[in-house]
Amino acid sequence: MYGHVYRMAEAVTAGVKEVAGAEPSLFQAAEIVPDTMLEKSGAKAAARGIAHVPVATMDSLAEPHAIIFGTPTRLGICARR
Repeated sequence: MYGHVYRMAEAVTAGVKEVAGAEPSLFQAAEIVPDTMLEKSGAKAAARGIAHVPVATMDSLAEPHAIIFGTPTRLGICARR
C-alpha cells in the first residue's frame, strides 16, 4: 500500500545516473498531514523506510535543471458528487 512513489523515484534516479554528466538528487516533501492521521493509516510506520531521504527546501529546488514530482494517492485528486 505504501512505497510506490519512492520506488518510482528510485527508478528515475537510476535512469538519470545513466546519463553522462547528470547528477540526480532525491528529496521528499515535508509532511502536511497531522501525525495522528499518519499513525492511524499506517503511513508513519511506512515512512521509516524513507527516513534517509532529505526533505526538500526552497534552496534544494532552486538548483536542478529538471524536477520530477510523484504524488501518493492520499494526496491525489478527490472527486465530489
